[in-house]
Amino acid sequence: SLGLRRAGFDVIRAYDHMQCAVDVYNRNLGYHSIRADLGDVASIAPEISKLRPDMIVGGPPCQDFSPAGARIEGERANHTRTFALYVCSAGPRWFMMENVQRARNSAAWADAREMLANAGYGLSQIVVNAAHYGVPQKRQRLIVIGRRGERDGFLLGSIQEAASPVPMPLRAVFGDQLGDHVYNHPRTPGRRGVWSVDGPSPTIRNARRPQPASYEPHRNDSNYNQVTGLYFRPFHDARGVYSLDEPAPSIVRTSRERPRSSYIASPHPDDPAPASAAYVLTQKDTARIQGFPEDWDWSGCTSRDIDQMIANAVPSPMAAALGREILRRERGESHPGVPGNFGQWLAKEKKMAPQMVANTKWRVKRARQLLGGRDLQCQGAESHALEAAFEQEGLAKGTRSDIRRALRQFREWQEQM
Repeated sequence: SLGLRRAGFDVIRAYDHMQCAVDVYNRNLGYHSIRADLGDVASIAPEISKLRPDMIVGGPPCQDFSPAGARIEGERANHTRTFALYVCSAGPRWFMMENVQRARNSAAWADAREMLANAGYGLSQIVVNAAHYGVPQKRQRLIVIGRRGERDGFLLGSIQEAASPVPMPLRAVFGDQLGDHVYNHPRTPGRRGVWSVDGPSPTIRNARRPQPASYEPHRNDSNYNQVTGLYFRPFHDARGVYSLDEPAPSIVRTSRERPRSSYIASPHPDDPAPASAAYVLTQKDTARIQGFPEDWDWSGCTSRDIDQMIANAVPSPMAAALGREILRRERGESHPGVPGNFGQWLAKEKKMAPQMVANTKWRVKRARQLLGGRDLQCQGAESHALEAAFEQEGLAKGTRSDIRRALRQFREWQEQM
């Protein structure tokens, strides 16, 4: 919600089953969050429908999919289907779902995807790395954005173009306040624990455990100069120490634990500095890595609950970046691109000369502009909208004919792909 508000959205209702999360939300973002069991679709769906939202956004529980969880697709995974039911019931123009990347191959998402497609939503499904969207953290997440009436993949180009070519380092958030490295407690033995603050952090789960005295440097732990690295509790043989000049690993509930004696004794070979000398994250640090403001009010909650809320959050800079792309498309300020292999197809299948290929691609782009950035699934609806745009623009008959022909060729190419 924080990121979407920063992008320009008006958030009118929020739900969570965790009471302290609802309380923290309301103190910081306004009193429109409600504690509810979202598994009770019969009670909640009519309420959401009455709100007539333009977009529904959710992150169904991911523990059954996540590498940090049980990896068993059970009851919590079923909430992915429940999310689809809410979208199909309320029928907003847009929706966005966030989950761990493992969810894309789950039976729950396959069922949800079928429901959403049958309800008329085109789906743009992509795994993004938060480090390329303003977050100093290598957090890989599945993002699914749907819009009613669109073709699948309609927003992928814009999401990819919004990504920074260089991952955000920890130094972008902390500057020189922390020295050069951090320790991230490895989830399993043999993984790196010391990380540079100039790179993204590992995923924040709950990795801020104290650096154990037993932590042994990993060969990929970032080298340090005068001070320490940053330690993030590593998992599955990852390193624990990071440099400020790289992103952190993904933040989890245990991220800020101190390195254990076993890790100090057997460090990851990639650790850039000894874990015993690395800076151990505070709760405030993990919150900053996730994009929370420094004045965020966490009062009234246990330390463990705060760690869990920080780890569960969608980093606000990433949410804002995705939200901006949705709003740009909604306003007709961005348009789906024309893939380069369409031009190759025109040259090969239609025997077009290079100049004719260029003209045809330009006319497809012009059609997209006239359609307000829409990539409509129904050709009849697309033709009707295009003719209305022709009239509004007062285009000449020859120009209209050229654009229609180019768009037909583009659809023919799409059908063959």
